[in-house]
Amino acid sequence: MTNIFVIIGSGLTIIETSWVCLLVGRFLYGMAAGSYSVFCPKYISETAPTEIKGPAGGLSQICITLGILVPFALGLSFTDVDSKTDSQKYWFIAIIFTIIPVSLAILQIALMLCVFTYDTPPVLKQKGDFVSLNTFMGKIYQPYVV
Repeated sequence: MTNIFVIIGSGLTIIETSWVCLLVGRFLYGMAAGSYSVFCPKYISETAPTEIKGPAGGLSQICITLGILVPFALGLSFTDVDSKTDSQKYWFIAIIFTIIPVSLAILQIALMLCVFTYDTPPVLKQKGDFVSLNTFMGKIYQPYVV
């Protein structure tokens, strides 16, 4: 659902006919970004082996912080738009920067539907699917068995 919010929000921000579309698109995109900052650390804490849970969670927080820092730093390079030529140049750059998160969201949807189709261990335990839980935990902890 979060990836769908990214796609819809990004699409709405590109529509230049109304500032309401821009506001709604930015709101949806912001909700998706906030959701990522909650869901990703939660997923890491549920699936990562105990030995790497701390570093993986720390790396997740660093990536979230860089994800906030990079757009603000890029925004510093954009000055006031005075002419029609500048406006068209900045519009092209905005479209390029919109294609990146949409492409990543589509890739994530494809991976979750085709490759990573399993639930997390707490969900499998709650469902009572102990066969899948044992198989999944074996995949996680296999490299650590001595």
